[in-house]
Amino acid sequence: MFSSPDDIEREKYIVLCGELARCEHAYYVEAKPLIPDSEYDRLYRVVVELERAHPDWVFADSPTQRVGAALPEGSKFERLPHAVPMISIESLFGNDEVRDFDARVRKGLGLSVSTGGDLFSKPDTLSYVCEPKWDGVSASLIYEKGRFTRALSRGDGAFGEDITNNLRAVGGVPLVLRSEGHGLGVPDLLEVRGEIMIPLATFESINAALVEAGDTPFANPRNAAAGSLKRLDPQFVKKRGLRLLAWELVRCKGGPDFQTHTQAMSAVRDWGFPVTVYRAEVTDVEGMIAFHDDLEARRDEIEYEMDGVVVKVDSRILRDELGSRARTPRWACAHKFAPREESTRLLDIEIQVGRTGRLTPRAHLEAVSLGGTMVQHATLHNARYIADLDIRIGDQVVVRRAGDVIPQIMGPVLAARSGDERPFDWPSACPSCGAEPQARGEHRFCPSIDCPAQMLRRVQHMASRQALRIEGLGEKAVVQFAAAGLIQHVQDIFALDYSKVAALERWGKKSATALQEQVDAARNPDLPHFLFALGIPEVGLETARSLCEHFPTLDSLREVLAVEQNEADAIEQLSKVDGVGVEVAGSLLAFFHEPKNIAAIESLLSRGVQPQAMSLAVASAAIEGVAGKVFVLTGTLSMSRTEMKENLLAAGGKVTGSISKKTDYLIAGANAGSKINKAQSLGVEVLDETAINLLLFPT
Repeated sequence: MFSSPDDIEREKYIVLCGELARCEHAYYVEAKPLIPDSEYDRLYRVVVELERAHPDWVFADSPTQRVGAALPEGSKFERLPHAVPMISIESLFGNDEVRDFDARVRKGLGLSVSTGGDLFSKPDTLSYVCEPKWDGVSASLIYEKGRFTRALSRGDGAFGEDITNNLRAVGGVPLVLRSEGHGLGVPDLLEVRGEIMIPLATFESINAALVEAGDTPFANPRNAAAGSLKRLDPQFVKKRGLRLLAWELVRCKGGPDFQTHTQAMSAVRDWGFPVTVYRAEVTDVEGMIAFHDDLEARRDEIEYEMDGVVVKVDSRILRDELGSRARTPRWACAHKFAPREESTRLLDIEIQVGRTGRLTPRAHLEAVSLGGTMVQHATLHNARYIADLDIRIGDQVVVRRAGDVIPQIMGPVLAARSGDERPFDWPSACPSCGAEPQARGEHRFCPSIDCPAQMLRRVQHMASRQALRIEGLGEKAVVQFAAAGLIQHVQDIFALDYSKVAALERWGKKSATALQEQVDAARNPDLPHFLFALGIPEVGLETARSLCEHFPTLDSLREVLAVEQNEADAIEQLSKVDGVGVEVAGSLLAFFHEPKNIAAIESLLSRGVQPQAMSLAVASAAIEGVAGKVFVLTGTLSMSRTEMKENLLAAGGKVTGSISKKTDYLIAGANAGSKINKAQSLGVEVLDETAINLLLFPT
């Protein structure tokens, strides 16, 4: 009997899913990648295509199911009780406090302590395990019958937030426990706790991107991880590159009965969790101190942030005998590392200009070594930060590597002041282009679209998919064109000399022609995309669409924002627009009152860019059955939610985050939640992805 083509394809799908799971385990748990990232990505795309063609094949532990659908805006994570309270560990500072901890443990167990020779009378009775105290976000992961079913944050120790969907997007979290090769079987219920962290190299890349964009960087990797897990979109969590390291087995029902922490963590690793390789079993306090000192000396070699060593009694039986206080266990402690701080001279404060025009003060310091790194600069965030700390140029300041990564000024050494120090005065002009800065909240911004410091990022933004969709004009191309003198202003996108483009390295006539076609196709955007492409602070694509519903042409919007108009009247008119408050209105006025911005817009228009009036754009793209209808999305779709939303909006539909009597259709993907029940109770029609695609892309 011959296999059908579908049977062969399904077998291929099952094999690929297994292969990707094996590669993930090798990468996150074994730290031994089996294949290059590019090959993993290629195999992953094959699985995605097979699942699109055969949605009924998708199973819970497919690698594509790691990332679920985003929660609607305004949603909150559900608070749930911890089955076993997630209490803290007592922090100890200095070797004497560690010796006191050891003495308390031995006294609690009825073991003797001596002042010399052997430390206790039963040398084989007590053993400690020493591990890094990771500086991340703690979470508790629960598995039922071998499948990942729930994850809770620490919360207040008694209750945590349900972060299950986000944890699926964290590297190293097994969706299904490994059941082969160890003889342990799979327990009926397993609860494992661990640390969610961002590798230091990834963290530095995230902060570099934030600084380049003019945003405030994270103070440390822990804050970055915590902020990421608070997001409602697992896709965002996945992009942040978070990882799990397991550090404790809390519950195991219907499985092995482990006598020690060492045995338990060995099993946890066999079941597929990443665990630390930096650990030691010691039998005395000197062993604890030696491990602490060795790890502190090596901390710069380790890819994750840590702030000390956790010492635990290894025996789970002795742990039960020792018990816990109200807030901390008696059988564990955290021996903290010394903070990395030094004092140095603040030589000057300079202003940096980000992509959005945000002006960020940066401290220029007399070079000082912190944790083996020479530090000469530190961020000062904004004017309020400087004022609150009363930082003055010439001060002796205390500098700390916050999170051991970003240099942070903790404050001035007041006793060292001579009287020659001077307060910092904000410049009255942008240091890059000379435009007058505009204050918004705690920050100041350069309002000019023509500011050289912002130019490269503004060009990339204008060419991006959400703006004018110019394929081929990414970061590398923009940098290359700027270096060759082909782009000096954003409007130069539409006046490129393609013969010179063709002569550049890695280009050629064919690529230059393809780029020209992309640029020409972008000359007639709808007005919302044009406004978004300008990079007006506080004006995203949704806000731009709302504006264009009230002001359907560029001329009508410019008329309201004209310099000669009364500012109060303009703000009143703009505030009638859904989603436009005083802050957004002020940003629009500042942008359209800057002469260089008006000149840039006129230059774009003169070079053939003709934004379509909102009514014309909607009419030309409207699709019967979609135009005028209200949609809500739920579940996991084969395309991203952003893509689906864009398609619906382009066809004249409207997308909201919650179901009401005004909703016409609920589009439900895989793993759809409670919205289906609400839709049915309100009589809202539910469409699967196939049905909506037939409406959007009629043949």
